[in-house]
Amino acid sequence: MISILKIREQFSLFGELRPQPRTAWTGEIPLPESLAEFYEQIGPWGETYHENIGPVGITLSETAISFPPLLRLWKLQAGYRWDASNGQRVADWRDEWLVIADLNADPFILDAQTGQILFARHGEGAWNAHELAPDLLTFVATAAAIGVVFHLADGDLRNDEWELKPEYRAAAILQAAQVLGDQAEAESFFEALEG
Repeated sequence: MISILKIREQFSLFGELRPQPRTAWTGEIPLPESLAEFYEQIGPWGETYHENIGPVGITLSETAISFPPLLRLWKLQAGYRWDASNGQRVADWRDEWLVIADLNADPFILDAQTGQILFARHGEGAWNAHELAPDLLTFVATAAAIGVVFHLADGDLRNDEWELKPEYRAAAILQAAQVLGDQAEAESFFEALEG
């Protein structure tokens, strides 16, 4: 069983957490219940470097998975749901999709109809999203488990060519498998992060 307290403890390694009420949502669509609970119970907040910008959210270590605070989540949809340069709706973006985090601009998408977390690569000409996790809680627990492995490795994570050392890759996949309950799913999840 996935523990909210454990996820919160893991997320706290990467930045400030703060419960965020549903009223902080600025979106034009209803906030999915699982996402509302994520922000109320885990609440990635992050640092505030400039008062006029506010909190920046948190990034799970070397995974580079970034979660915005709830008050910035709707703005994260720019470039996915609508074209950031002209505000026009992106034709192949589904109404039920909501970007909840990103990996160097590659979106992690909550499908509000199924509850699944999808992943897509930007710059491919179309959004070819595929399932990464069966639900939000499984996704954040898996991402946090991998992030903790990277965090604990500290400066030893990469070799001189800046490649991830095999022992940390294996440890990350092992931790992901403990959350997902399946080695093949863990490898697939990790490979999505590797690009």
